[in-house]
Amino acid sequence: MQRKKFFANIRNIVLFGLFGTIIAFISFTLMTVIYKDYFNKEMTQYNGATGVTSILNLSTLEVITMCSLLCSTDVIAAVSLIKPEKQPKLFSLVFGEGITNDAVSIILFNTVVSYSRKNKEFTATSAMDISLDFFTLGMRSIGIGIIFGVIASLLLKKVRALTKTPVSECAMVFSLAYVSYVMAEIWHLSGIITLLTCSIVMANYAWYNLSPQGKQSSVVIFKFLGFLAECFVFSYLGLTFFSYKSFEWSTELIVLEFCVILIGRFLGTFGLIGLLKMCGYEKHDAKKITWKELAFIWYAGLIRGAIAFGLVLRIDKSMVNRGVIVTTCLTLVVFSTIFFGSTVGLLGKCLFKESEADVEQQIKQADEQESIGEDTLSDSSKSSQVHQPLLHYNEQAESNQSLSAHQHAERDEDVVNGKKRKTTCADYLKRFD
Repeated sequence: MQRKKFFANIRNIVLFGLFGTIIAFISFTLMTVIYKDYFNKEMTQYNGATGVTSILNLSTLEVITMCSLLCSTDVIAAVSLIKPEKQPKLFSLVFGEGITNDAVSIILFNTVVSYSRKNKEFTATSAMDISLDFFTLGMRSIGIGIIFGVIASLLLKKVRALTKTPVSECAMVFSLAYVSYVMAEIWHLSGIITLLTCSIVMANYAWYNLSPQGKQSSVVIFKFLGFLAECFVFSYLGLTFFSYKSFEWSTELIVLEFCVILIGRFLGTFGLIGLLKMCGYEKHDAKKITWKELAFIWYAGLIRGAIAFGLVLRIDKSMVNRGVIVTTCLTLVVFSTIFFGSTVGLLGKCLFKESEADVEQQIKQADEQESIGEDTLSDSSKSSQVHQPLLHYNEQAESNQSLSAHQHAERDEDVVNGKKRKTTCADYLKRFD
């Protein structure tokens, strides 16, 4: 995460991640309840174990529980397709909204589940109780994460005995982050939000207190663990999807929630920004959110992923219609991940077409980087240092800027001296690729 780009767009990130998620949750709930109660549309469910078809009667609290976990999006596929150097604003918006949306949806789901355990009937005052619990749970979880993140940063800075070896440093970072998660769960808070907050604090402060070897090792190790966990979640989802065939299934509910997600996501993006623009939002800003960027953000947020899959399995087994809620959510997760995750790249190419000048510029930059890389390789072979030092994400931008200035200086010097690089077969192969 690049802090400068993230905080430069923090206003829009909060709009999409916080208010957009809340608008989506309210619209999901209202549309489902209105269709169920006021249109008198009876939905049926099919029992996979007995083969019996019966009438599906969802309570209001069950609808709220299902809609709270369907608010979570998965923008991993979209983020991987955006190049930060070309579209830094769009990258920070999609990435920042994904982080904020995960935090809000998890806290919202935990709040609804904790309220449902009280066995109270849903009344007009229940919305206020849920809102108060949502705010309290979120602030307490974030506070615990900040405390443990600060403790880890201070320990790594003051107690230098902990930074003698990269192994002890990585173990210290991992242990403190895990302890924050465990403590939050013991105190009936959101452990995931606490862990996320603790990780952000340690990435901005504790990382700089590590040794050079510890910085390199920690980045590689935690990237490996994150990639491994992500692969495990989606592999587990694919392998266990058909194990729920004995549960209750409702085709009407799946189609209804799919349409609700499309409309609710549209209201949380186009509706929110459109209403604000009518009131003068971003009227004097130089870099406004374009409708193409808004369309990409809307489409990328239609994917339901690992968070929704993890939350749906935490529903209490005492809930009457737990089976049909689980199968509905898992079906939407699998379908949206495969369909929208596969087509989001095509949408990005259609919305942000590159001109011929941009393509030529990319080829020139690739040629210059290759020539500079060859010179650097020849120079580095004379040195005893084999690997280049690893830079933090926020330091990489400054390094790239200095490298770009060096490239322009060398290119200007070549122009003055009358030198011109010959085009080789490798250059034509790059252009063809």
